[in-house]
Amino acid sequence: MTSRRVTSSDGVSIAVEEMGCPDGQPIVFVHGFAQSGGSWAGLREGRLAATYRLVAMDLRGHGASDKPEDERAYASERLGDDLDAVLRGLALERPVVVAWSYGGVVLGEYLRRRGGGAVGGVLLVAAAIAVGKAAQALFGPAMMSNARALLSADGATYEAGARAFLDGCAATPLDDAQVERALAAMRKVPVHVRRALLFHGADYSTELARCEAPIATVHGAADQVVLPEMSALVAKLVPGCDAALLAGVGHLPWIEASEAFDETVRSIAERARTRSL
Repeated sequence: MTSRRVTSSDGVSIAVEEMGCPDGQPIVFVHGFAQSGGSWAGLREGRLAATYRLVAMDLRGHGASDKPEDERAYASERLGDDLDAVLRGLALERPVVVAWSYGGVVLGEYLRRRGGGAVGGVLLVAAAIAVGKAAQALFGPAMMSNARALLSADGATYEAGARAFLDGCAATPLDDAQVERALAAMRKVPVHVRRALLFHGADYSTELARCEAPIATVHGAADQVVLPEMSALVAKLVPGCDAALLAGVGHLPWIEASEAFDETVRSIAERARTRSL
């Protein structure tokens, strides 16, 4: 695994980890709210790593990336700039972008500002393509019931909310080590960052419909964070969208159904490769 840093448009330093095959087709993984690129660490020894160049970024305010104190640094357009900085800084040629959960906002902002011409393909993993009050019906109880605690400045309240949120992420319980890794990532995210991100309101339907790259979705049928209806909207918006709905799976398909997830990644990567020929 190789650690790198790239600089975003406003000078914020973004941490990036690379794993897998250095000469392989690039796949960029964008994590969700209050997590980090470490969410994808299990892929390091998995089947995808044998073939693809896997790139996992830490969003600003998360993981090892810079955490500016000014809330204006977390304006939604900055998130799209960070993804652009990773693609440009690592000279990634037509990568597949895998956006999980809040990563859908990051991808949406990138598409809004840059279009999809530099992207080879898109995989939305239980991804939020709309956020804010107008989209509340598309989020499940694991998110909605814990939102107040996730925004709390009180450490004990946040810790309890984080644990409850993680309990709702998987259809079957995560092991203790997985929970502790996820909690460690959540503890690193300051309250001003959490509040800035969760107070965003946007809808990226237009950007996805206009995206030139092939798009696929994978969603757990038992997801209680982002409801499967979110991915169903994408399938309606995007002609030719490959939509995988996984029975008995929650918000973490690459952990709960790794073989099905890997196959979905391979499929969209092949569509991207064929398109670029």
